[in-house]
Amino acid sequence: MFKKNLILKIVLSVIALGAVVLCVVLLHNSFKPDYDGIITVEVIDLDGSVINKKEIEFKENDQLMNLIEDNFNNVTYQNGMIMSVEDYNTPSDWSTFLSIYVNDEMSPVGLADIVFTDGTKISLIITEYISDWS
Repeated sequence: MFKKNLILKIVLSVIALGAVVLCVVLLHNSFKPDYDGIITVEVIDLDGSVINKKEIEFKENDQLMNLIEDNFNNVTYQNGMIMSVEDYNTPSDWSTFLSIYVNDEMSPVGLADIVFTDGTKISLIITEYISDWS
């Protein structure tokens, strides 16, 4: 009789311990974010004022062009270049255009080739074309 009670207590203890471990794992997983990081994307006017600024959650394989298109209005691309966003449209004479900055430095690559990680800041800055450098 004593042996049966001991075995029953051990089995119930193992089941209870398993239930506690399962609850801890489920709670831990429920608090994990559904994304891998957050980037900040801002659109800046000629005078330096912010037209729009958003913090965008992303997953590992997300493409920057898609994130911008999904989170901003009036986004169009032509040959991989962003031609319009929000209320800005690149004029046909290219008197202004969108410069791309990554973490406050001009990007040497286009949007499709920018590698971003958690905390990256992307600035789309409306820039005036200067034809005479003298």
